Amino acid sequence: MRISTNLWYRQSVNSMLDNQSSLSKTQLQLSRGERLLAPSDDPAAATRVMQLDDLLAHVQQYQRNADRADARLQREESVLQGMANTLQRVRELTVQGLNDSNSPEDRHAIALEVRQHLDSLLSQANETDASGEYLFSGYRTGTKPFVDDGMGGYAYQGDQGQRLAQISKNRHVAVNDPGDQLFMGIDDGAGGTTDLFAIVRKVADDLDADAPVGDSLTQLDNALQRLDQGRARIGARRNAIDNQRGIHDSFSLLMKENRSKLADLDYAEAVSRMQRQMLALQASQQTFMKIEGLSLFNYL
Repeated sequence: MRISTNLWYRQSVNSMLDNQSSLSKTQLQLSRGERLLAPSDDPAAATRVMQLDDLLAHVQQYQRNADRADARLQREESVLQGMANTLQRVRELTVQGLNDSNSPEDRHAIALEVRQHLDSLLSQANETDASGEYLFSGYRTGTKPFVDDGMGGYAYQGDQGQRLAQISKNRHVAVNDPGDQLFMGIDDGAGGTTDLFAIVRKVADDLDADAPVGDSLTQLDNALQRLDQGRARIGARRNAIDNQRGIHDSFSLLMKENRSKLADLDYAEAVSRMQRQMLALQASQQTFMKIEGLSLFNYL
């Protein structure tokens, strides 16, 4: 092999540049806290990290879906609770109105309060969620579910649809209950059906006529039972969502731990390596300085 001054010079420069590059990479790893700066650093680990990131992204989306579903169900549950409280007050007024000690004026005053509660029940049945969508319209979330039918009653304008939220790869949960299932088709105690609003309206009409009917209590109890059933279904769905979120949290933690083992930097090892690289760079710089002042003519 032919040795020349240029060869010495080039080898020294290359050694110094290699040491600088290695040191810069280690410093960058330390600043980012990451072992993998590029897929070429460890192709197998980089591939696995990308797979884990994809899985984590899906799980995070499921968690967001679950959070939105739970918030909507919580809103629906709150409205049904409020309606149950209102209906319970109507029942108390009905019992009060059935007392024979009441005068027609007394019953008229009670009827006035019952009608106020009827307006409240209708308003609650037409409540919306945080996005302004009606809670009890089925798929027709932009349509007010209950309106005056012009004949002294109320008509349901929604449909029977139940929207589903995907909270895992193979799991969906209903996030709404159609209003007709909650407030319509209630057993009237005489072999037929009625609706919650008609029940309350009849209580008020009977009181105004000074002729309250005891059967109204049975209908009110049936309406309350329907609301309780709706709240029970919501509670079951919310429990399912909580359970699935716990599963996602555990799975996410495991995936993050696996990702950390593949991609995160071992700081102790990196600091030790950086110190060795700094010494190597200093040595190569000192060697270069010595070689730069030499020439083969010094040895002739």
